[in-house]
Amino acid sequence: MGTIITVCRDELSLPVVDPVEVRLYKNTASFASYGNSRWIFRSDVAHLSGTAAENKMHINLAKTQHLPWARAIWVLAHEYGHTLEYDLKRTRLEPQWFTEGFAEWVAARVVDALGWQSYDLTLRRIRLELARYHESIPALSNLSDGGDWNSFIRKPKGGVRAYNLAAVAVSRLIDKRGIAGAIEYIRSGDFESAFGESRADFQSDVEKFRPEFERRQQRKFSMRKPDWKIGYRWIYEETVPGRKIVLLAQIDKEDSVRGRLVFLVKFGDREELYDKHTLGFVATMKNGKLTTYRDGPSRMFNWPLQEAKEWTNTYRRRDFESKKTDVIDRTMVVASLEEITVPAGRFLSAKIEEYNSQTGRLMAEHWYAPAAKWFVKTIEYGIENGFAREQELRNFKVDP
Repeated sequence: MGTIITVCRDELSLPVVDPVEVRLYKNTASFASYGNSRWIFRSDVAHLSGTAAENKMHINLAKTQHLPWARAIWVLAHEYGHTLEYDLKRTRLEPQWFTEGFAEWVAARVVDALGWQSYDLTLRRIRLELARYHESIPALSNLSDGGDWNSFIRKPKGGVRAYNLAAVAVSRLIDKRGIAGAIEYIRSGDFESAFGESRADFQSDVEKFRPEFERRQQRKFSMRKPDWKIGYRWIYEETVPGRKIVLLAQIDKEDSVRGRLVFLVKFGDREELYDKHTLGFVATMKNGKLTTYRDGPSRMFNWPLQEAKEWTNTYRRRDFESKKTDVIDRTMVVASLEEITVPAGRFLSAKIEEYNSQTGRLMAEHWYAPAAKWFVKTIEYGIENGFAREQELRNFKVDP
């Protein structure tokens, strides 16, 4: 919290909430009973990680204590954004889309200032998610009332649509008038004086830039499964918060695991096993022992890759080190055909987007290039302590 407050003061030019209280609740029942008087039943707050009222932040540990570090920081920074709103206004701020969008802006800027995930990358993910669900994005005016907001975010994929739209809207306002404009609005409640246009006009303008989130019609293409051979290799530059490393991936041999024929790929200090027939990701090994195993290959591809193609990718992943089994449920989408430049050169690639089928969140972007016979770029979200991991191809050796 000290870091969040310092970043908000020194980097974002926001006032300090003093004092601020952080109250932790060990389960959803106590969070429902004592965390916020507006809710009574556990079912009413089961979807919430935290709330804020006045100078008090209420955090539901049942939802947050096992979160990756990045996501936990995001929750705290978001709720601190709400305490800032109250500290400046002293009464409830409206509309709800602004209060939530401002809190998301604070969280995104905090992790950016700490060097953990750039604000541009956060916006990129938001825009791609809005493009994915552009047909069901609500009108901003329908998210003004707190009751309407809470009702909408409890719909399937409602949270990702509402929070993202609010975040983009507030980002536009702050880009136009700076953080000073946002502070003026929170203090005065006068939208037109703070931002130079009425709230109604701005909400109408948001409808006009909605087409920015629609995908362009793709031209037709088809990419078949590549033929892998022992000795093929790819060298990647991997970037995660705080470090950059170089990784060698090389097809070492053909093998079998639990009756399945696989390619064994040495990747850094581990070995990855890919189904020989589909190139689906099957397992990982270290020092000759399985560390993870999927009961069905992760269907990273559905050959041939074609424009707008979609498929489900659902499997159970067993982690033998932690002795945990997780159910992975993803929706894969061939989003576009792109010319992409990476250190290894310029490639025509099929861009595959990977979404959490339940929440609607974008989990990864993969660029597959036939010339390289593998991915030339990958962005995985929520991987490294909850932040993004990027890989770009630096060099490779495959048959033409």
